[in-house]
Amino acid sequence: MNQRRISLLACIVFCLLISSLAAYDLKHSYRQLEQNTEEQLAGISLLLSEWVHGAFTTSDYILRDIIYSVPVAALQYPAPDPDQQAAITRLLRDKRNTFAKANGIGLNDRHCRITHTLGPIGFDASDRDWCRIPRQNPAMETYVSNMFISHQGVPTVIQVRKFPGPEFSGMAGMSFSLDFFSHWLDDLDDQGDYPFDTITILDMNMTLLARKPAIVDKIGTEIYEPQVAAFLRTEGLVKTFHLVSPIDGESRLFNVRKMDTLPFVAIVGRSDHQWQKPWLQRLTVSLAALLILWTLTLVALRSYWARLDNLAELEKIRDELQILSITDALTGLANRRQLDTTLDNEYRRLRRTHAPLSAIMIDIDFFKSFNDHYGHTEGDRCLQSVAKAIIGGVRRPSDLASRYGGEEFCCILPDCDAAAARQVAHNIRKNIERLQIPHEQSLVADHLTASFGVATIRCDDTTGPRQLIKMADDRLYRAKEHGRNQICDSDTAATDTEQPGSPA
Repeated sequence: MNQRRISLLACIVFCLLISSLAAYDLKHSYRQLEQNTEEQLAGISLLLSEWVHGAFTTSDYILRDIIYSVPVAALQYPAPDPDQQAAITRLLRDKRNTFAKANGIGLNDRHCRITHTLGPIGFDASDRDWCRIPRQNPAMETYVSNMFISHQGVPTVIQVRKFPGPEFSGMAGMSFSLDFFSHWLDDLDDQGDYPFDTITILDMNMTLLARKPAIVDKIGTEIYEPQVAAFLRTEGLVKTFHLVSPIDGESRLFNVRKMDTLPFVAIVGRSDHQWQKPWLQRLTVSLAALLILWTLTLVALRSYWARLDNLAELEKIRDELQILSITDALTGLANRRQLDTTLDNEYRRLRRTHAPLSAIMIDIDFFKSFNDHYGHTEGDRCLQSVAKAIIGGVRRPSDLASRYGGEEFCCILPDCDAAAARQVAHNIRKNIERLQIPHEQSLVADHLTASFGVATIRCDDTTGPRQLIKMADDRLYRAKEHGRNQICDSDTAATDTEQPGSPA
């Protein structure tokens, strides 16, 4: 994997990492803020529930005083004793005045007819839940109703308490208009800056008893919400919901609390745009920070890639310079410096196994005459052509063809015995002949030819690389002495290679 891919992958991993950390932080902070809001709303609903519950506890004490102050025998309609009737009515008025939040107060007999009240009497309430349910449940001493429409046409909630005794003999009751519930919401709102934007009281039939901010035309009507309705059917006391209000269509976080023994539900909500505001600000800052980090990462990546491009260009130039330093500029073969380095390295390597190392010295016949006759330009072309012919004869990757100097060339053949080296020399000689470069000044042929000196040594402590070159050079000299255009691989005689592998 190249450095560009590695750096790109590193940047992607970095961006994903910081994005994941930011996402985790945002998720955690969101949940923390949500939990804090839930706790605040739960505290408010608990406070409201305790206030309402306390008010009904107070009213129940008043009803207790009444049932223990009024004899059961007085619960008759019409009243047998007008004076007793008036006295009980004054008692009811006094008791009501001790609890100003009550809308009405009264007594009813065992048939649920109103026998005493501050208004008209004689009303038969036997079909009302607040009478029917306590009558049907002997163990029930007190009962608070859901909202109903009174016989006077007023939305009302009533609290009743039975007269003591083994059988149902009558009840004392205190009624409340829906203003009673609105009063508690006003008091709560006046207590301070609470973190809610809506607070509601429903009865167990999901009838709206009070709401702040008030929506007058909704008071006394059923407000149905499936999740809340399902919760009211459970045994749970309190639950938090995230839902859209069926009253005003606003998405809110709601805390819904049943008021224990009372048939009422306190619902406190805060709109999403309010409680989420700090988190949305955090989200904006986090996204801005991420954008800056991503931008800086991209800038750093592009800068790094530009540096890689510069380094690659420098390496390319360096490699080219290195190649130039070991390459003959005219022929493209290795130069004398590379020849010496390769020769030493191969000798040291082959000395471990005493393997053979061969060298071929090549000299173009009568090249000075060629150069003088055809000119230096043609002479350079001639050297380039001969270089290609030499490369064509040297087949193995480990072999090295070099320009030794002037019109002389040298080939180094590692791990190559004398017979194989002679074959290479023969191949090169044939390649040069196939060039058919005209040479009118040659004394051996009408085309360009070359002479070869071939030497092979066994790499050990008795010989050295310089001795190999000297041997090949001496045999080249011997080939030139014996008429040129031939291969010499012996110290005693010159040989020709008209046939591959045969003495010349």
